[in-house]
Amino acid sequence: MDFRKKLAALLLALASTGAGAQPSGGNQKLPVGWYVTESAPKRYEAGVDNTATCEGSRSAFLRSLTPDTNGYGTFMQAFGAHDFRGKRLRFSASLRIKDVEGWAGLWMRVEGPDPKQPLAFDNMQSRALVGTTECKRYEVVLDVPKEATTIMAGLIMSGTGQAWLDGVRFDVVDTSVPVTDLLASRPVVASNGPAGLDEEPVTKNEQLPLGRVGDVWFNHGRIAADKPYTRRKDGVWVSILGEEVYEHGIAVTGTLGQRALDLKLKAGGRRTLIEGTWGDEPVNIQLTPEKLTMRWGRLTRELARDMDAQVDSTCNRYQRTEGPRVTDQLDVCGAALGTRPPSAQLVMSFLVNGFSPTLPARSLPIPQPPVRSRQALDTERAAPGGMRGQ
Repeated sequence: MDFRKKLAALLLALASTGAGAQPSGGNQKLPVGWYVTESAPKRYEAGVDNTATCEGSRSAFLRSLTPDTNGYGTFMQAFGAHDFRGKRLRFSASLRIKDVEGWAGLWMRVEGPDPKQPLAFDNMQSRALVGTTECKRYEVVLDVPKEATTIMAGLIMSGTGQAWLDGVRFDVVDTSVPVTDLLASRPVVASNGPAGLDEEPVTKNEQLPLGRVGDVWFNHGRIAADKPYTRRKDGVWVSILGEEVYEHGIAVTGTLGQRALDLKLKAGGRRTLIEGTWGDEPVNIQLTPEKLTMRWGRLTRELARDMDAQVDSTCNRYQRTEGPRVTDQLDVCGAALGTRPPSAQLVMSFLVNGFSPTLPARSLPIPQPPVRSRQALDTERAAPGGMRGQ
């Protein structure tokens, strides 16, 4: 089946009349192939509405079920990327929203071999819909690289309210249609002052990783976590879910993982210190050449540097051991070890790694008590006096 037939099959998801049972209120369940994901269970619901459409005879909706403005929900579909590799794909639909406190928009994500590092992404965060709006057509456009494996697309809403979508289309377009990719490379101006016209442009090497904490690497414009953050032209860091983090000198504020962030980074000597609050809990992270301590509320990680670790020359390996076993491990590399580390990138990289121990790959298993067979236990119970008194 060629890609045109695959596109037609995808469009049937919203055009199908056999979408499922008819619940109360006259709203049908989502068409086959679409599903809901959310920040917490039972915060959002989605369905099909036959009474309020922008184009055609039906629309799909997403609405909040609680007054909590901190959550997010999305209904989406995922499909293989092989028929679209090397092409530019446009996902478009008509949207309208009502009483949205937060924001809403279309989104599309292209994944490759590593799901933690998407190849392309846009969620309309720079042109998000808020409040109440009438029907209008919107689009996101992404290039699908040859190494792409999966494409996901749908409607996202943060906070409360309701959004409707219909007229869904997927079109392969030519290069005259600009991409809306939030992860696309863009010139990055150094943060130590304004740039003059005679200064050299940012080189390709400056788009490479500058530092790393665990599996999370960062550079001037991106923090490659499970939910990546990119730096907008105004200096604000924005996640793929629309959360924003602000950097004011040594202060880092905003929202990370649905929790309020208010931290300060102090560096310049042998110790790097991160202090403040994340959510309702205090944070204290101290990094020295010999030791790493991470505290958040009641959670604590205390790791000593392994001077004999076989790691890259730009990295320090910190770990905790119990006898021959390594029970926790974290590598800190590159600019994360510098005396002037980038504030927002370093703070978020540490927080995303978490405050619970992380077992390294190929570590020895934690010893467990021996398991006795059922036959041995039955024999023991049957024996006069058993073995319990011996």
